[in-house]
Amino acid sequence: MARIYYDTEFLERGPNYPIEFISIGMVREDGTELHAVSSEFDQHAVRTHPFLGKHVWPHLPQVQPTPGVRDGGHPRLDVDHPDVRPRAQIARMVHEFVRTTPDVQLWAWYASYDHVVLSQLFGRMVDLPSGFPMFTCDLKQEAARLGDPQLPEQESGAHNALADARHLKAMAEHLTARA
Repeated sequence: MARIYYDTEFLERGPNYPIEFISIGMVREDGTELHAVSSEFDQHAVRTHPFLGKHVWPHLPQVQPTPGVRDGGHPRLDVDHPDVRPRAQIARMVHEFVRTTPDVQLWAWYASYDHVVLSQLFGRMVDLPSGFPMFTCDLKQEAARLGDPQLPEQESGAHNALADARHLKAMAEHLTARA
């Protein structure tokens, strides 16, 4: 089995609103990486959200307000940055990344939400591409199964989807070395 470790960042506002995809970071066991940020999420909602505004928004590519231009005076997503793309393009990139990984297993930390967010890139759960994994293995559950050993601390980049995915890989390697 070849593993892909991934993390998503998303906006959740409760049962009356859909979960909004913000970004994804994926890292294969061989170190190959994918990072993408949606150009389509509600920037104001993310920027003003108590948690996301403090922990996620700062990691996203941004352009500063232009003096003399009426743009609200707030930084906005840099839609010209190479990591920023429409959701449909991100879905194609993710599909290609997963499809070209032989005998793939997806892994995430507290994986349930991540799998839903990942799946919704393709529409409904039943719209997943043929051969795409229908579930994500949970590294937190694996750590619990192994007695919740001390895991490496993430030194920087918490809530940056790619930095979090890299850290997942490091934690998995630590758990594998202990098993």
